[in-house]
Amino acid sequence: MTKHASFDYSKVPFQFGLCAATDCPNSDTCLRRTAYDHVPANVFFPPTLHQRAIEAMAGKCKYYRSNQKIRYAKGFLRTTEALAVNMSGKFRYTLIGRWGIRRFYQKRKGETLLSPAEQEEVVALAKLLNLRLDDYFDAYVEEYDWG
Repeated sequence: MTKHASFDYSKVPFQFGLCAATDCPNSDTCLRRTAYDHVPANVFFPPTLHQRAIEAMAGKCKYYRSNQKIRYAKGFLRTTEALAVNMSGKFRYTLIGRWGIRRFYQKRKGETLLSPAEQEEVVALAKLLNLRLDDYFDAYVEEYDWG
């Protein structure tokens, strides 16, 4: 547990399945195992993968999730403000078409984080519209991928 001593169990999503497997070769790098190791004493029934289901996967766990934090972007108002007026509509409507209107505005304002793949989409589209910036996003945070 010393490896992830700063792990905050309160950030674990309510239905995120934990893993109690002790003999898994991936337990040192698995977010599900890391979360399990940090279950506080006041959580009596954490959602946990069934041991027989884990054994049946024979070392090829389809529930594995890396415990390495990922760099998420938070907002891209600087990009939308830097776009030429005649290009802003194309930018907005292209991303709304991919994410939906509500998610577009949540991501634009930084209310919802942008995954690395979504960051690539924003940058590629901005470059396609001839916008070159040193940075396209308003801020960054390091978080686990709860997927």
